[in-house]
Order: sequence, then C-alpha cells, then structure tokens
Amino acid sequence: MNVFDRSINLDALFKFSHISASTQEHLKRVYGSFALCMLLAAVGAYVNVVTHLFQFSLLSGLGSLGLMVWLTATPHSRETEQQRLGMLAGFAFLTGINLGPLLQMCIAINPGRGPPAAL
Repeated sequence: MNVFDRSINLDALFKFSHISASTQEHLKRVYGSFALCMLLAAVGAYVNVVTHLFQFSLLSGLGSLGLMVWLTATPHSRETEQQRLGMLAGFAFLTGINLGPLLQMCIAINPGRGPPAAL
C-alpha cells in the first residue's frame, strides 16, 4: 500500500473533546506564550540587523542569561505570573538581538538567502 493512497481524517486534527478543559486552557496559554516569544525574538533580530543599535552582544547575552536565571528563581504563582511573562518576553527579545550578528553574516555571504533562511 502506498502512503499517499490512504485517506486521512482531517476532522481528527481539530477534535479536542478527549482533552480536559483545564488541559486545553493550559495548552492554549503555553502555545500563546511560545508565539509571543517567537515574535519578540524576530523583532529583536530585525532591530539588530536593520538599526545596528545593539552591537554589544556580550551585554545582551549576559542580560538574557540574567533574565533566564531570574525567571527560574522566581516561584510560579498567580501573583508573579505577569512578572514571569515579562521576564520571558525580555529573554526572547534579547535572544533575538543576539541572533542579529549571525543573520548579518548569513546575509553578507548570500544576500538572497538570508531572510528565507531566518524563517
């Protein structure tokens, strides 16, 4: 049997009734924060490549490391939830800034390949 000859049930991709409501809510928040981090990392890389404002990658690297340590040291509770999300967002932005020089090198080697390679 060929893999491409079988039928695929696409309705099963969008059926989440077997997952409890609390798990669905948790997954929604996890993937939402993941999407926010990806967006902020892309913005940080864009800011570094286009504006060249942050040329001190050691400072931004230490800043991202410090935010990650602070995030792991802060206990999770309802009161610290927004603070922890801010730390995660700052970490993602600084990580994107740290990726800026790598993207600049990719663009310098092959300008047509740089932006698609970043995606």
